[in-house]
Amino acid sequence: MNVFILEDDHNQQRHLKTMIEKISREISINELKIHLFTSTDQLKMGLPVASKKNVFILDLEINGIKTAGLEISRVIRKHDELASIIFITIHDEFVYTTYKYRVSALDFIAKNRGNIQEELKQDLIHIQKEVQATATKELFTYKSYYEEIHIPYKNICYFEANHSNTHSSIMYTIDNQQIRLNYNLRTILKNETHFFRSHRSYLINPQQVKHVDFLHHQAVFYNGLICPVSRRHEKELFKLIK
Repeated sequence: MNVFILEDDHNQQRHLKTMIEKISREISINELKIHLFTSTDQLKMGLPVASKKNVFILDLEINGIKTAGLEISRVIRKHDELASIIFITIHDEFVYTTYKYRVSALDFIAKNRGNIQEELKQDLIHIQKEVQATATKELFTYKSYYEEIHIPYKNICYFEANHSNTHSSIMYTIDNQQIRLNYNLRTILKNETHFFRSHRSYLINPQQVKHVDFLHHQAVFYNGLICPVSRRHEKELFKLIK
């Protein structure tokens, strides 16, 4: 989890940083990184990769500009639609204004009343639960003997029917592993929405397909693997990867 603090008062900035570190130990946030900024220009230059979970704690008034936090929140939301934004300020008269800016703030904490640390803690607990729920959704789960194994969907290229055993299939991964599963393609497709039936003997993960070879009727994956695609499913697969 990345936490970005925008606060132009160095003492308050350090105080917020100490709070976040204490909360992270209490609720066991793993791999926490805290980034400090004193101006909106600094934050613009340091906007992070949107694929990670990013939390922005913003003071509304920065360097004398009362709506600076609101303005930068618009930039943040355009850059990262899934970021969590928390405002901390003495200007609670701007609560309504934040809704007009349409940045979907998670919380609005007043500096001059209430327990900032406790409110931040509840916000981070909420964010942590969201992250955990999302992580679970991004994993393909299968059983191997008595062990349950999880693999990210993004690491799977395709599944092939096992012609010597109609109750099983073979999973091909981005690192060129071939893993036998005790599920046939019909069972996988019934329980999963991430894969596309490109052929009676193949299920494809569209997010790993680099392009569709219409001449040879094949899907070409980013790692160089290829697998057949029936002619009637080629255009549909092409639309999914565009």
